Amino acid sequence: MMGSLRTIALAILAISAFTFIALFGRLPAFRKTPIALLHRAVWIYFPNGVAYLDSRLLGGRLVRTWNRSGSYILHENHPLVLIFFVGLLAIGEWVFLPVAWPRMSSVHHPWVPPVVIIPYILLYKCVMTNSHVTPENHNEEMKRYPFDQVLFHPGYRCSTCNLIKPARSKHCKFCRTCVSRQDHHCVWLMNCVGANNYMYFMSLLLSLSVLLAYGTCLGYSLLRQSLQEMIPAHLQAAMESWIMYFNIWAIVIQSDPRIGTITLLMLMTAPLAMAFLAYHTYLIWAGMTTNESSKWSDWKEDVEDGYVFKAHRKDIPDAHPFTDFNEHPWPVTSDQLLVTDDEPPLEGYILVPGTNRIDYRSDEDAPIDSRWVPVHSMKDIDNIYDLGFWNNLRDSAGLSVRRMGRK
Repeated sequence: MMGSLRTIALAILAISAFTFIALFGRLPAFRKTPIALLHRAVWIYFPNGVAYLDSRLLGGRLVRTWNRSGSYILHENHPLVLIFFVGLLAIGEWVFLPVAWPRMSSVHHPWVPPVVIIPYILLYKCVMTNSHVTPENHNEEMKRYPFDQVLFHPGYRCSTCNLIKPARSKHCKFCRTCVSRQDHHCVWLMNCVGANNYMYFMSLLLSLSVLLAYGTCLGYSLLRQSLQEMIPAHLQAAMESWIMYFNIWAIVIQSDPRIGTITLLMLMTAPLAMAFLAYHTYLIWAGMTTNESSKWSDWKEDVEDGYVFKAHRKDIPDAHPFTDFNEHPWPVTSDQLLVTDDEPPLEGYILVPGTNRIDYRSDEDAPIDSRWVPVHSMKDIDNIYDLGFWNNLRDSAGLSVRRMGRK
């Protein structure tokens, strides 16, 4: 019995860990960590190893077969993961609720239906609401955010959509369109998380966290009832020993498998939903998206390497001004001008338009331009999209922040 419980728990834990590593291992927060290494092992080292063995042993037949069938799985916006997600949610509730409902206290009866139903409503809104940049809404999207000329520069045209890219947008290869304030493409939703559905997405994460935490507590209370009925008091007192503790709970779960299995599943998947909710709460606090966090991580590495230099825009006559397409100015302004180079800028440089690079048309022995100073910390770089937590939250919800007072 103990072995069965351990096998089930380890299987659920392994699936949860693999899902987390496969989907979220590329997040900048995990750079240079074992999670990032495991992510590369899953998506790079293992496929390359299989391809090498296939070329040696099978003449490449396995890879050719995979390329014909696997291309759909990896490169198309298919509903397979969404179906798996909804199926796992629905089957778990179908297994758990009919057994749990008559046994739970009447206090829980008003709360269980909304806790169960709300995630489906939010999931529908996440899937059906898009944030695509189209010729029809392009002018409005260009007015949504100013270009900070750090992460986003004006004048870039999407080669696929043939539209000038608005600030904070990104072209999604799965959705095959540019997405306004693109955070990431979510395979669980078969949709990009962007300007118009980000708050639905955050609400979905919150509702799933509540569902899993509430379900775990409810399942534990029902299993506790079974334990009280099955296990004599003197054996319960002996549960101070870890071995006895797990053995007794194995007996309880095996006697109540529908409640026990789903409770274990909820217990081990709840941290996944909560961790993702916590991460996106941090992103809102920091005033950035998942896409932007990757770009800021690149800047952080350049700062640590001593490759970033800063000047005041007013001191550089040929600097390009900030571009604001809206009559109402953005609440946060900055006069910073940043360049990246392995040496301090020399006099006689030329700023390369639309980039943070410089070019030289003068002698390499020219003196250092004293207007530029090295950046030693990310705190010295302004993020004009960071309006403070509550205003970042308003912006994430799609509420206008253009008319707020300047920060």
